Amino acid sequence: MYNDYFGFREPPFSIAPDPRYLYMTAQHREALAHLVYGLNSDGGCILLTGEVGTGKTTICRCLLEQIPEQAHVALLLNPKVSEIELLETICDELKIPYPESGNSVKTYTDLIYQFLIESHRNNEKTVLIIDEAQNLSAPVLEQLRLLTNLETHQRKLLQIIILGQPELLDILASPEMRQLAQRITARYHLQPLDREEVRAYINHRLAVAGQNIQLFPDESVRLLYRLSNGVPRLINILCDRALLGAYVENRPAAAPSIVKKAASEVFGELKNVERKKQTRRWLLPAGLAAGLAIVLAAALLAARFDLPPLRDATGGSDSTDTLPHGNTPGQNDQGSAEEHAQTTETADIAAPEQLAPKQSATEAAPETADDPAVAVPDRNADTGLTDTGLTGASDNTATNITASRNIAEQNSPEPGNSDAGALFADALDSQSAGRAEAYEALFALWNIPYNRKTATTMCRQAAAFGLSCLHKQGNLNSLRMHNRPAVLTLLNSRGEPRQVTLGEISHNTATLYFNNKNYRLELSELDRYWYGSYILLWKKPPLYTRAITPGEDSRLVPWLDTQLAGILHEDKLGSDRYDKALARRVRAFQQQQGLKADGIVGPLTLIHINTLSDTDLPTLVKAG
Repeated sequence: MYNDYFGFREPPFSIAPDPRYLYMTAQHREALAHLVYGLNSDGGCILLTGEVGTGKTTICRCLLEQIPEQAHVALLLNPKVSEIELLETICDELKIPYPESGNSVKTYTDLIYQFLIESHRNNEKTVLIIDEAQNLSAPVLEQLRLLTNLETHQRKLLQIIILGQPELLDILASPEMRQLAQRITARYHLQPLDREEVRAYINHRLAVAGQNIQLFPDESVRLLYRLSNGVPRLINILCDRALLGAYVENRPAAAPSIVKKAASEVFGELKNVERKKQTRRWLLPAGLAAGLAIVLAAALLAARFDLPPLRDATGGSDSTDTLPHGNTPGQNDQGSAEEHAQTTETADIAAPEQLAPKQSATEAAPETADDPAVAVPDRNADTGLTDTGLTGASDNTATNITASRNIAEQNSPEPGNSDAGALFADALDSQSAGRAEAYEALFALWNIPYNRKTATTMCRQAAAFGLSCLHKQGNLNSLRMHNRPAVLTLLNSRGEPRQVTLGEISHNTATLYFNNKNYRLELSELDRYWYGSYILLWKKPPLYTRAITPGEDSRLVPWLDTQLAGILHEDKLGSDRYDKALARRVRAFQQQQGLKADGIVGPLTLIHINTLSDTDLPTLVKAG
């Protein structure tokens, strides 16, 4: 009704969880980083809690836009279900067929397990997202825990993301739920906005809706903060009603008097609210005084009649402790240290405790771990390097490659010039280029064609040229360590994800390709939009399927022996088994390259071998 009056393209304060309107405070960035971290890890549960209306569902919707192509997602929005209904819903979401009647828990569980095993063989991740999880009954929570037991020897097969209100923390803190609580590998609790964030939040939503004028004076914002206690959903409801009131009264802005009227309509008579606040103001000192008098009287009686002392009214019981609201990593259910080493990334993916408070994504932090678990290879894991192009590629792909590579030669504002950052920010906000454009630019840097018209995923297209996908959550140092061009997921000023291609980084600048244009930015500018998510391509050795550890028999060993002998200028060892001698050589190479010298040969170690043995590969950090 008031959209035309104020010049909005759409209502700015809808309570629908639209990711475009997500205002990324520091804690919201942190919460999203936790979810992305969980999505890129292997198995277990990720927990996000917060009061009603603090933005949990909106963050989840934002996460859904960043899920890799190879993931299957089951979204449970109505958790008031039985165990059977839970399993049926998961089957429905994952499109798993099941008999129409006579099904037991075992029937559904077996079907889900078969689906997860097949997805695992195809290198596809499966994610279950449960909203409003505080409504889950104890038997359903136990069934959820049992689903986390579906695993192989090396990894959990199902990643579960749980969203709920604070009551869920109390449920999980109960002794009966300790087994499920121990499966939670990362957790985060969303707090309401503070006063300064409320002002920024309101301005952000107004800007997304198409209006940058100040419609809420400072006094109105202070009043909105007091009335809403910083809860975004209440802010939306109050602001929507206040703008309607300003429209009805033909006012240019929502004055405090209009906000009070809006609150009266939303919460009831405002005078009652204020009266209760005033009552609390004098009840508190009065209650303290009365309590002090009782304590003094009791002390006198105790002294006179030798009575035992009063007990602490709070009980002082440790059983009242709840799960921490911060990010407390849980224990890995898989027992062996070797399995843990293979499935846990020690530096490249920031651990939950490293994500709070949010570090700059471009800050340098040591990255040493070779993590095989977060690689996202295609279905054809054994595909070796071929000389043939991709079947079905468009006829003009060679032209597209040339055009894309010429992007880097276009003129762009020098980094450090305010125009460079402004132009890039404007492009992120005004242009909706997606993954296809970014992937095309990435393929061009590898001098191979990318076909937008086919339904084949990017990773499968890359596999036809002997390349594999690696999806990571890290920082600028991890990009330097991998030293390959990458597609970064950035968030613009409205919280909308944008995929851009990072072609080169120098000491303090980055070259980015977005929507067929290139931008050279200061790294500090890049940090405004990037929260650590990226995907890159790397050249797989022939017959490579997964990371190997010392003591294994692997078809990769002869190739590895040959490559290291050439790089280290030593004789080949000639073994077909990953024995102790080759393990010592691998560790020496890893230490030389600044990697963790653990002997695990995965994507990171192999990428470093490729960099030194094949000078034709595209690199992110240019020599010299």
